[in-house]
Amino acid sequence: MRKYLLVLSSLLLLSFTGISLKKRISDADYRYEFYTTYKVVSAKPDREYYWFKGGAIHNSEYGMAGELLQDEYLKFYHSNQLAEAGKYDNGLKEGYWKTWFKNGTLQSKTYWSDGQKDGGYLSYDQTGFLTEEGKYRNNKKHGRWINYISKDTLKYADGKIIEKKVKVKKVKDTLNTKAGFFKRLFTKKDKNAENAAEASSIQKTDNADGTKKPGFFKRVFSKKEKNQNNQAVSKNRIKPTEGEPNKDGFFKRLFSKKEKNNG
Repeated sequence: MRKYLLVLSSLLLLSFTGISLKKRISDADYRYEFYTTYKVVSAKPDREYYWFKGGAIHNSEYGMAGELLQDEYLKFYHSNQLAEAGKYDNGLKEGYWKTWFKNGTLQSKTYWSDGQKDGGYLSYDQTGFLTEEGKYRNNKKHGRWINYISKDTLKYADGKIIEKKVKVKKVKDTLNTKAGFFKRLFTKKDKNAENAAEASSIQKTDNADGTKKPGFFKRVFSKKEKNQNNQAVSKNRIKPTEGEPNKDGFFKRLFSKKEKNNG
């Protein structure tokens, strides 16, 4: 009798609160434990409602057609390992929701407010390593998001990536920009030296046969070498021996003339 009264009082309490007894269902992949409410609410735009009907959980945007999920919600793998956990408020997700891998490692953690993602988000791999973190605002990415796999950091504003402004230094137009005094001075000096070197390497073709006329220094040294050669030739001429009359001298010419007259 006492037990019967306890169950009856529980039913009366649930009828006043509008919350049903815990429901348990399953499908090919998971088992579910949850509560529903008989409360009727007006659907809000941009919200996704979760509701129960015909032995299954359904979800739809901006509407519902069954008992709204309410309060604690648990989803299990068939191994009885937790897959997902969170809370509903009149069919809308509320507060922190968590998901797990089959090995029991935390997969993600997301904060919901009034059926929208609105707060921190964390994602992990199966080893428990943090792979991504960021924040949502009104169900859209907002602020700084870090991806630890690709090592990228992006900034969002209402779901859109903010392009980073890169300061590009202006390149001066060297054709239209006047160079400084010292630069012009040394540039002019280098140019004059280059012109002088070019002029010295070019020989004029003034000769009649079209050959190039040698330069000044070349002509001077060539004349000097010619004089030296002439002096060497003069020194190498055969001189008469001492006391011997020069064959080409006066006496030779005299006797040659005398013999001519006698003949």
